[in-house]
Amino acid sequence: MLHSSHFFMSFFFFFFFFFIILIPQHTSSPLPLLSRHRPESKHFPVGVDLVNTTCELCKNASASFNYKFCVSSLQRLPISHAANFQGLAIVAMELAVENASNTVLKIANMMNSGTFDHHDMSCLEDCMETYSHSVASLLNAVGAFMARQYGVANTWLLQVTKGIRRCEQGFSRGRKENSPLKKQNYNILQLSDITLCIIQFLEPPQPPRSS
Repeated sequence: MLHSSHFFMSFFFFFFFFFIILIPQHTSSPLPLLSRHRPESKHFPVGVDLVNTTCELCKNASASFNYKFCVSSLQRLPISHAANFQGLAIVAMELAVENASNTVLKIANMMNSGTFDHHDMSCLEDCMETYSHSVASLLNAVGAFMARQYGVANTWLLQVTKGIRRCEQGFSRGRKENSPLKKQNYNILQLSDITLCIIQFLEPPQPPRSS
């Protein structure tokens, strides 16, 4: 089963990575941009410094962005060294899908362990539903991104992050204990942030509205 899962995730990544080079450019609804940080299209990072430069751009665009997490995550896959700017977003989403899928299995094991009280079991059930939906939402985000529908991809990713934050907050509601899914929640939020950042740089700036 593990080998089958690994094969599926590898096929998923390579299919989408090469497909991104073949699809035509489409327009999409503009997003609010951090315009002062947005580079000219000719200055989008390429080549061997792609990962470091992209993570640096995102760090400069958001105070909450974790540069070290970004670099270590994207460098896990050797192909990311040769990917283009859009390709790194696919890497991040592929890792997020893997993270969410593994977390579904982890939650199932936790629920069957018999070590959680009624409150935590209720939270785990909510998180199980959230992560199951997140896998589908992430795949939808990938599809939209591949079609250059960056606004749609952005919406799917924001839906994922909203659900994951709700999962995290559920455990601490009325208690001081940390969520048993704290690491998994943090990872998927950071991976989503990488793609959300790249989308901001890829989306054309919104023209000023005429009065």
